[in-house]
Amino acid sequence: MEYIDGIPILNLGDEIAKRGINPSGKLAAAAKQKILESLTIAYGQMILKSGFFHADPHPGNILICKGSEASGQYKLMQLKAYSCYFLFPPSQVALLDYGQVKDLPDKLRIGYANLILAIADNDPVKASESYRELGIETLSNCKDEQNELFKLAQTMFDTKLPPGVVMLQPFAEDSSIKKVGVQAFPEELFSILRTVHLLRGLSVGLGINYSCADQWRPIAEEALVRAGRLKGKPSKYPTKE
Repeated sequence: MEYIDGIPILNLGDEIAKRGINPSGKLAAAAKQKILESLTIAYGQMILKSGFFHADPHPGNILICKGSEASGQYKLMQLKAYSCYFLFPPSQVALLDYGQVKDLPDKLRIGYANLILAIADNDPVKASESYRELGIETLSNCKDEQNELFKLAQTMFDTKLPPGVVMLQPFAEDSSIKKVGVQAFPEELFSILRTVHLLRGLSVGLGINYSCADQWRPIAEEALVRAGRLKGKPSKYPTKE
């Protein structure tokens, strides 16, 4: 176990205000965006590249580090059975408490990479194929099954909210889950589902609406290239280091 000097992400607004910065201003928004980008890319690396990931990113487990220099590289600093953290430049975000982790089988990791590309490409056909590859079985009671299935994939596996929406209501009368029933869902995917929803909740709290699928696209492409499932070079990361 090692002590990390940092600021809990829940206290970020107060810390920004202490430094004389308007918490609702452009500078604060840029800082929040960088922190969220670093955290999201870190999760993309863990889930899609290694398959071994921290499965409990609630705000109490996220710390913004003090007094450390950005190196522009992702570094695994410590890993222990009950407590560890990852440090991710350039925003120096630490993940605390590695007591809840998931080791994703390669088949599901590659299948999920395909689904991420489908969401990022806005491709309902590819999303349907990815659902089948992942072993997600659905039963539709609507005419436009493919598009509703795609909306369900966005709700379950992407952080982005529709325009004008500040909170998703998954069981609302017009929600996709009311139109497309999920009959089978691999147990290993529940940890990814929970992680994505926690990241979405964090983004709502920070006031930033973004797509983790867009952020993860280059990592998903890299995973598929390495698996021989995709030709060519992966896209560049949408963030600047």
